[in-house]
Amino acid sequence: MLSLDMRISARQIELFQMAYRLKSTRRAAEALNITQPAISRAVADIETEMGLALFDRTGKKFEPTAAAHSLHKAVQQHYQGLQRVLDAAQQISSGIGGLIRVVSVPAIADTRVAVATGKLMARFPDLRFDVDVMSEQAALTALREGKADCAIISSDPGEPSMKTTVLNDLKPVAILPVNDPLSDLKEITPEVLAKAPLVMLPADSPFRQAVERMLSDAGASFETRAAARTQSALIWMVSQGAGRAIVDEETLNATAGVDVVRIPLRSTLRWPIRAVTASANQNAPGLAKLIQELQLAD
Repeated sequence: MLSLDMRISARQIELFQMAYRLKSTRRAAEALNITQPAISRAVADIETEMGLALFDRTGKKFEPTAAAHSLHKAVQQHYQGLQRVLDAAQQISSGIGGLIRVVSVPAIADTRVAVATGKLMARFPDLRFDVDVMSEQAALTALREGKADCAIISSDPGEPSMKTTVLNDLKPVAILPVNDPLSDLKEITPEVLAKAPLVMLPADSPFRQAVERMLSDAGASFETRAAARTQSALIWMVSQGAGRAIVDEETLNATAGVDVVRIPLRSTLRWPIRAVTASANQNAPGLAKLIQELQLAD
């Protein structure tokens, strides 16, 4: 347990701020006309007090971590009172405060990710999550460039500088319009499902690619009637009679007011979901809380 009397000086905060803005201890030292070791020592002392890395020093990088972004924001808001900054640092280091930027593939952004972040923000009023929706490759790019702290995607990037945590798989279910001639089936195979036009996620979606592999393995030819970026949109399209679809059961459960027929899918289709963070962020308590909440979701 960290001490509540965290010892961080105004001078250390000043040096951290310059290193944060310039993303370089050398340039920060030049700007303040002091030695580079003085900057490095001040940053290291704050990291020791907080028990968290403030910068990702992998390779030649010097990128701010989630904790650094949160501390910088706190300093900007509260610099007139050092004690308030120290309080914010305490909250960040214990995972009950700060800002965490999350990027997610569309398939689960408006269900699992939204629910998990919403629960945590209700439980911890000083903890904030900003959630953006983008493709898997765009999410990984944002993570590499330091524009996101956590990416919720399907594939394992397999990069040493990133930590990947496996979450619960999505549970696929077939949905049909209520007037579909097969709406009374108790179970449906991929071949039978594909005998009518399908509405699907975009071609760059890992979930659509998994569906296409399943259909190919079953020897089923299929017609894509339309594509939509989110599964919620697919569900509404099916409810209006646009075609059939395969969606995540949890997304279907969370989409109120739609009238579709749900039929279990006879298939081994798996949609793995992973949380990916920069290795320097892997011990950030706020991120750990998010990943734990996502693992509990079922």
